[in-house]
Amino acid sequence: MEIMDDQPISATFFNEGKWLTEFVTPDNLEVQAKYEEITAGLVTLEEKLIACRDYVANFPYRKFLSGTLNINGHVSQQHDLWADPSTVIRVGVGNCANKSFLLTSLLRNVLSPNQVHTVLGNLYNGKPGGHAWVQVKLDNDYIMESTQPNVPPLVPVDATQRYEAIHLFNDQSLYTIPGKTVMKPYTACFSPWLEDYLDFAYIEGRK
Repeated sequence: MEIMDDQPISATFFNEGKWLTEFVTPDNLEVQAKYEEITAGLVTLEEKLIACRDYVANFPYRKFLSGTLNINGHVSQQHDLWADPSTVIRVGVGNCANKSFLLTSLLRNVLSPNQVHTVLGNLYNGKPGGHAWVQVKLDNDYIMESTQPNVPPLVPVDATQRYEAIHLFNDQSLYTIPGKTVMKPYTACFSPWLEDYLDFAYIEGRK
């Protein structure tokens, strides 16, 4: 893996640019409280990881999460919303990205920054498409699917060919898999499908 520049995402209310690392929030009080609730009485690390995965995976899944925000008469509608983990906890629904942000945030309360990342990449399931999931490093590297409660919670990366990781990040760092990204004449690198979400004014230094 190679270190990657942070990415400003505009799939937010009022199209506000928000860095990828800001979508993982282990220190948020609601996230911390939910982690304590989910793992209460559990002893082993594996039990805690699986409990967090099951909690997130059992949320209803929507391919695109839409939302409307009204602040003092100023209304913003976002039809493909990347929401904060605390918001996902409150609304109880999310797409693959929102669910993965939440799962990574929960797991960061028990795992170090080099042990858990949200992954943006491609899922080859019939035909390739952009997808988000969580990857954890224990004795080996494991995929944790945040959208399906009926699949094994910890799948060895070496045991599946369907998941193609491109970008891995958490609240502390970002990495990219060499040869899997497209470089543009900016300092940032991203996969083509992620380009739709980028705030280019941030990248180009206009704001």
